[in-house]
Amino acid sequence: MELCKLSVGDEGCDIEGFTNVHIQCAVDRLAMLGGGIVELSAGVFQMADALHLRSHVTVRGSGSSTVLRKAAMKKARVSTFLGYGHYDVVVDEPDAFSLGDGILLSDDTSGGFLQTVGTLIRREGDTWFTSVPHAHDYRARDNGLVRTLYPLVSAVDVREAILEDLIIDGKAAQNERLNGCRGGGFFAHRSDDITVRGVTVRDFCGDGFSFQTCDDLELRDCVAQDCEGHGFHPGSGSNRFHIHHCRASRCGECGLFYCLRVRDSLLEKCTFEENGSHGVSIGSRDVDHLNRCLTVCRNGGAGIYLRPGGRATAAHGNRIEGCALEDNCRGDGEGEIVLQGEAEDVQVVGNTIRRRAETPGLLIKAEMPPFVWEDNVVEPGGEGAVVDRR
Repeated sequence: MELCKLSVGDEGCDIEGFTNVHIQCAVDRLAMLGGGIVELSAGVFQMADALHLRSHVTVRGSGSSTVLRKAAMKKARVSTFLGYGHYDVVVDEPDAFSLGDGILLSDDTSGGFLQTVGTLIRREGDTWFTSVPHAHDYRARDNGLVRTLYPLVSAVDVREAILEDLIIDGKAAQNERLNGCRGGGFFAHRSDDITVRGVTVRDFCGDGFSFQTCDDLELRDCVAQDCEGHGFHPGSGSNRFHIHHCRASRCGECGLFYCLRVRDSLLEKCTFEENGSHGVSIGSRDVDHLNRCLTVCRNGGAGIYLRPGGRATAAHGNRIEGCALEDNCRGDGEGEIVLQGEAEDVQVVGNTIRRRAETPGLLIKAEMPPFVWEDNVVEPGGEGAVVDRR
């Protein structure tokens, strides 16, 4: 059965226009028909809200000539108490916003998943209403804010959606930071079997790619470049991801940050270079991952870093295999590979490590239990190549 298709963008397309609304109309139409392919023409699409992916719909750009560009941030202060589960938004400058704006609702007491990302869908007088209920209580006294911060592409509660062959441009200088638990240039939450391929996220004020509580997600041939957060952020109970042939360059934090309880995944044939913190950071209950054939170089922190933690939270069952690490620890890094925490069944096999003279190729901290170390090459060798503090 041939899939339904709709084109968006240039004159002559099924839907002519270059905003998120034009793309969303095509996506929602095909979703109502059971699925299909939205084809975006070359051009710059102005994004006042996320593109919300739908189940069984593919969004396909025309390569680097298709750009989704974030609008400049708008902001107002919460002027009354906004309760958990409510939809109303009352701010000191309601005219700052427009119908359809994507927003982030937050205050000093909220963080992580306690912030709310939604869309302004109605206005009554000076009160706005959002598309989703508030995830927390927000108060004026706690510096409550409404800002037009949102992922450029979002997959929430969907299955078998595909995004491919386009550029996401975050315009970081015109925006403030978006918390990685609630967004990224590309963001997925509670979604399964999502595929993203041939997508570059650049200059985003937050993580390049973030996915939380997702199963069986694939990222292929994707790039996170000059983002202010992590390049890639698999997190919060995600299982069985496959990230391959991807690259994170010059991001402000880690190239890839395994967050909380990420399991049974494959990270391979990726490059993490010149990021502000660690190339790859693995930690809290992040277990049973194969990290192989990675190129990790010139990062501010360690090349590969196992975060500290007791036995209940340690990074058990991680294998680091066939990777090339070179010239990391340019900022506060302690070693090309740092093993710590009470992590069991760790294997480091067949890696090539070229270290700075003052930096260990392998640093083992006191609480680390026995692990497999086989067929690795550390250059220069000799004193300081492997530092064991146990």
